[in-house]
Order: sequence, then structure tokens, then C-alpha cells
Amino acid sequence: MYCGRFYFLNDLKKRFLYFSIFMLLFVFAKAQRTHELLQFSGLVLTADSLRALPLVSIRIKGTQKGTYSDQSGFFSFVAKKGDTIIFSSIGLKSVSYKIPMELSTAKYSIIQPMSEDTFYLPETYTRPWPTPEEFNYYFVKANIPDEGYEVARGNLRKQAINNISASMNYDSREAARYTIQDQNARYYYNGQLAPNRLFDPFAWGQFFNAWKRGDYNKK
Repeated sequence: MYCGRFYFLNDLKKRFLYFSIFMLLFVFAKAQRTHELLQFSGLVLTADSLRALPLVSIRIKGTQKGTYSDQSGFFSFVAKKGDTIIFSSIGLKSVSYKIPMELSTAKYSIIQPMSEDTFYLPETYTRPWPTPEEFNYYFVKANIPDEGYEVARGNLRKQAINNISASMNYDSREAARYTIQDQNARYYYNGQLAPNRLFDPFAWGQFFNAWKRGDYNKK
């Protein structure tokens, strides 16, 4: 019985020792991974004029992790030491930057310049007609498909234009004029009742004259 208890206690000590070693290794590995993380931030500027570049894509190479620069060209996100950062934007040359491994701080900032990228389009030749008379002849004789012609005619009908105009909102000038007129009317009759045209005999006279002329008949 004594030997059984001895072996049981010995086995329990071994299991406890293995568990302690495993926990120490786990904590060490987690601390090591946490130590590799850092807050990577900076500014993205144009290389020639040092102007802030907004909406530049900034991502870690080989992953979908990253961010975009804001309106002032600033960015900030969490990365690891040794990561390669890709900076890309339409019209600019892509740039890569590798975060150093030997950093001792948890924050790292850079200023990343980017230069414009030039795209060369294929060469295009524009050949005019030899004479204005020949151009006029072929312009009049041009074969326009009936479908496109009918669509164009339909878009130019008065009713279609009126429907489009009725569905449009006020532009800046019309909105400003309407607001000023409304404020002027409210300030003019401030402290008193505004006149009601329902009891205006002149307004009724204009209504009956328009009725007699047939202005309200449907056309």
C-alpha cells in the first residue's frame, strides 16, 4: 500500500512538472509574439511637392491586413517587425518598405514619398477628310441605326424633357433664391397675419378670366 501511494505521488509530481513547463513555454511564446508587434504609423507625401496623399492603400505584403491614408496623408495600424509594407495608389508608383527587425520600441513612424507613374497610350492617328465638301457629303449620308435614332428623338421630346426637369432638384442658385424669398416673406409679415388671396377680389377676377379663355383646359 505504501508503494502504491509512493508511485501515485511520484506520477502526480511528474504531471505537475510537465504542466508547469508547458505553461512556461506558452507564456514565453506569447510574450515573444507580443514583443514582435508594434504600432506602425506615418505620412504619405508626393515626392516632388511634399503634398499629402489621401486614400493610399497600405497593406502588409502577402496578407489582406492594412489600412488607407486619411485626407492629411496619415496612417496607423498594427504590424510586426520584419513585415514588408506595400504602398499603392492609382497614378502613383507602388513602393515597398520593410520594417526593421532590430527595433526596441513598440512604436515606429516613417514618412513615405511616392512619385507619379506615367502611362503611355498606343499611338493614334487622326485623319480628316480631304475637303469640307466631302466631309459634309459623308456626314449627311451617314447610316445611323434606327434604334439609336429613335432613342435620341425620344429623349428630345418636350414631354420627356419636362418630366426630367420636374424630377430634378433645385440647383444652388434656385435654392438660394427660394430660401431668400421665403425668409423675406416671413420677415415682412413678422408679428402679423399674412394676407390670404382666397378673399382677394382681384385674384378671383384673374381666375375667372383665365377660365373663360380656357387656360385650364387639358390639351
